[in-house]
Amino acid sequence: MTTKDIEPVKLFVHGNNNSYDVQLSINGIVIGNGNVSSLKICNENHPLKDQVSDLPAMFKDQIAFVLKEGENTISLQFKQKTNNAMPFSFALTSVNEIPPLYYFSSEKTSGSVSSTFYNHNPDKAPSLGNADAAFVFSEPISFFHTVINENPLRAFGGSGGLTDLTLIEGNNILKVNYIASETGEFIYYIKTPSFTKKVVKHITKDQVDKKQIDIYTFQK
Repeated sequence: MTTKDIEPVKLFVHGNNNSYDVQLSINGIVIGNGNVSSLKICNENHPLKDQVSDLPAMFKDQIAFVLKEGENTISLQFKQKTNNAMPFSFALTSVNEIPPLYYFSSEKTSGSVSSTFYNHNPDKAPSLGNADAAFVFSEPISFFHTVINENPLRAFGGSGGLTDLTLIEGNNILKVNYIASETGEFIYYIKTPSFTKKVVKHITKDQVDKKQIDIYTFQK
């Protein structure tokens, strides 16, 4: 068995959690040993389960076979490890689905939350650990960058990813900048307490390698 064989996993962890000690359990099983950023979370009966003994320990510790079809329980405890860390966020994302299956964020330096999420959620809506959750999640693309209220956020190049949004009272203006290197469909997803939108863009030949900008205005 090679590390190439671990690609068909179910869920990955996204979010700003590298600067935190995170105790994570799914369906009552503790996983991650305090560091969750590289976890690959699979079905409890995934075909790789009987083969991981061949992998080095550093890879085995990052694979967990705990997911059930339908409803799953999740428990998070987090504590900031370094000063000036970005606010905590945690998301579970599927290999082939937009948006994330689960999302939680907090302005606190430590805390905990217990929630549920759904594997293959039929309505495609993320389960949220906090009611004021606000984020953008994109599919892989050549360039993707968001700006909220004139504050530039993290940019992605050649990949997709999660961008946490910090909103203000009243009107918020979100600018989504992206560049596609080929024609075809591209999807990103916006979630705030008052505004939710799955955006499907059809990139045409004359848009390839040219910066596109979408602008949204919404209340907190």
